[in-house]
Amino acid sequence: MSVTVNAAAPVDARPAAPTLAVHLLGRFRVSLDGVPVDDWPSGRGRSLLKYLLTHREPWPQREVLMEVFWPDSPPAAARNSLHVAVHGLRRALRAATDVPVIVLQDGAYRLAPDVRLWLDVDEFERHLASGRRLEAAGEQAGAIAEYELAASLYQGDLLADDPYEEWPALSREHLWLTHLDLLDRLSRLYFGRGRYAASAAICRRMIELDACREDAHQRLIRCYSRQGQRHLALRQFHAFARALRAELDLDPAPATVRLHEAVRRHEPV
Repeated sequence: MSVTVNAAAPVDARPAAPTLAVHLLGRFRVSLDGVPVDDWPSGRGRSLLKYLLTHREPWPQREVLMEVFWPDSPPAAARNSLHVAVHGLRRALRAATDVPVIVLQDGAYRLAPDVRLWLDVDEFERHLASGRRLEAAGEQAGAIAEYELAASLYQGDLLADDPYEEWPALSREHLWLTHLDLLDRLSRLYFGRGRYAASAAICRRMIELDACREDAHQRLIRCYSRQGQRHLALRQFHAFARALRAELDLDPAPATVRLHEAVRRHEPV
């Protein structure tokens, strides 16, 4: 008599790869599978993670990291400093998971290939690109929804905690301008659909970022006027004229002056 024994399927004892979630827009925040990473033994290790996540194609070689963070150190000292920073970074991440997150591969430090990454910058750009496609296709409601999601992700400038670091400067400026473009698109769509209060709120945000942004002032004046707030529209023109004179020693463009005169004469704008 023979007995057939069904062998149990092998059990993979390896822990599941974690999801690394990182916020770079505004205050820097990191979590692994929802567990916050708050204890950073090395400030340079934290900066190293920020650099790696913003330079992923391709991942930077060790020599590049040494040049970025320790440009004035001899090669041996820079290499040792890099090792110390990586050790501190790995130690911080091990508080949330035992799975290796940062690995050395082909001479470059990178995220382990099976680690899933959620990055607010990527999500911001993805929703913005989707909104632009929908807007170009005439699908305004869908575009507004995507733009609103993108705007909610922009919690501040890129790496706002590191205002004096040189390496993020170009990316920070690019994202700042991209954010302004997003707000402009969203306020225009709101205005076109008669959502004047929402459009005005976005225009005010634009002006907080760039006090001399003339198209934002013009749209805000129109929003106030269409809401029956003529006094606010007139006040906005004068506030813009003062800001433009103080910052750039310029006067409002003729189109803005004509807009002001139309509001003053109670004409629809």
